[in-house]
Parts: sequence; C-alpha cells; structure tokens
Amino acid sequence: MKESDIEQANTVVSPASTPHAHSLCIVGLGLMGASLAMALRGRVDWRITGVARRAETVDAALERHIVDAATTDFAAGVAQADIIVLAAPVRTIIQQLHTLGNAVQPGAVITDLGSTKTEIVAAMDQLPGNVFAVGSHPMCGKEVTGLEAADGDLYRGKRWILTRTARTDAGSFELIRSMAQTAGAVTIELDPARHDMLVAFASHLPYSLSLALVTATEQASMNDPAVWQVTASGFRDTSRVAASDVTMMLDILLTNGDAVTNAIRDFQFSLDQLTALLERRDEAGLRAYLAAAAQTRKTRGTHW
Repeated sequence: MKESDIEQANTVVSPASTPHAHSLCIVGLGLMGASLAMALRGRVDWRITGVARRAETVDAALERHIVDAATTDFAAGVAQADIIVLAAPVRTIIQQLHTLGNAVQPGAVITDLGSTKTEIVAAMDQLPGNVFAVGSHPMCGKEVTGLEAADGDLYRGKRWILTRTARTDAGSFELIRSMAQTAGAVTIELDPARHDMLVAFASHLPYSLSLALVTATEQASMNDPAVWQVTASGFRDTSRVAASDVTMMLDILLTNGDAVTNAIRDFQFSLDQLTALLERRDEAGLRAYLAAAAQTRKTRGTHW
C-alpha cells in the first residue's frame, strides 16, 4: 500500500463516494471478521469498515479489497456505523461492550461473533437504551487464525446462533439474522444459558479432549518417542483443534467454565464405563458400547 493512500494508520481510509444502505463496522479482522466481510461484499449494498489492532492488517485488508475502509482507531471506526460486529476473543468483546455505548450513534445495532453468550449478553444488557444489541455465534472456524486464513465461504451452510438481549427489538433481530443468512449461514435462536450448555458439548468439550489427548501422548513420548512416528489419521483428526488459537480458547473456557466442567464430568463418566468394560474384558458389553456410539455418530453426524 502506498503512503499516499493513507495519511496515518489510525485514520479511516478509502471513503465511499456514494451512499449505502448500511454502514457496517467489523471490529477485528482475523479469520472470523475478515471472512464475514468477504462473505458480504458483493451481496449487500453496505459500506464495510474494518478495525484492526495492527497497521499491517489494515494495509492487507485494503490491498485485498476485503473492506471499503480500515483503521486502527476503535472509536473512529464505530462512530459512523449503524451496524457494529465485534469479532474478537470473548473477554475482549466484553471489554469493548463496556465502552461502546458512548462511541456509537443512536439507533446503531451491535452484535458479536463470540463463542460464549452468557457474559456477553449480560454486558449487552447494560448498553444505553438508544442502541440495539443481538448476541450471535457462528458455529464454524479453523485451527488457523488471522486475516490470511479468511475465507468468504467460511459461513456457508454453517449454523449461526442468535441470542436476544435486553437491547433487542424485532427490527434489530431481523437485521442480524438477515446478515447471517446473507453470509450463507443457517440461523438458530437460543437463550444464553442454553447456548452455553449446548456448545460446551458441541465445541468446548472436543477442544478439551483434544488438549488432553495431545498432552497425554506427549507425556508418553518421554518414555518412548516413537509414539509420534506411529500416529496416523485418527490421531490427526482427533487432535486437530488442540492447535487452535490459545487466547481465543482461554477466553472461551474461562467464560463458560461451569458448563465445560459439567461436560467434562459427563465425559469422564462415559470414559469410566468404557474403562470398566475393558478391565473386565466384557466382550458383549464392549461390543454393545461400540455399536451404540457408532450408530449415534452415523445418524447424528449427517449435517456436520
């Protein structure tokens, strides 16, 4: 990007010359935020501004035409937007919500892409009465992060969960639902507590088990390093999400700790059942246990 194209890294650039139906600001141009911008561009008549922490990300987003404008200045980015999407780690989203109310224009609609909802929705409930807010969580992602990994088809066919808040009305809810569907997602509505309980099993437990698998195998390798030479596709697929962004996953676990703990305990009970069957060499019981799990996976996994 040429210096003449931008005066300062914290200045919004590339102003639109024609009016747009909406002005959207995406705060966070990593995998999720940049993918959303790519999914919407060309499908909606919206001016899209991106906010990033680093000037290099601003430059890359503009050079790749992912957004119409970009800035490192949070306040400047959100000030003129009538739709704001917070696409950061969960605890960063919560901090942003505590300062966002006085930074946006009256009537603005705020949403997020955070993976837990109870604490985010509680923060949204405290926003000023002249702004609107809808909690949301797209059920997709990759173990790689950053703008370089962005994909305009990331949301296509994926579930996108919407959560009403004290600052949600019919118009704001429909606007965010329409945005999610335009990005290619299938929307579902849940309340915050139910969302967090369900995703503890659907998303956060698999990550926890992947962590435990990698950790246990690394410990085993201290006795025999050859274990890493014999791992194959089963280990690769099961351990994949252990490589996810640490900050993002730390925030998820800390803001959904009770639900994840309960899910781990339920898993431990199932693992104890399997352990008991193995200790007894109970072939009939073990066959039934394996067959039930295989059948569940075949029937329940058709939409993944």
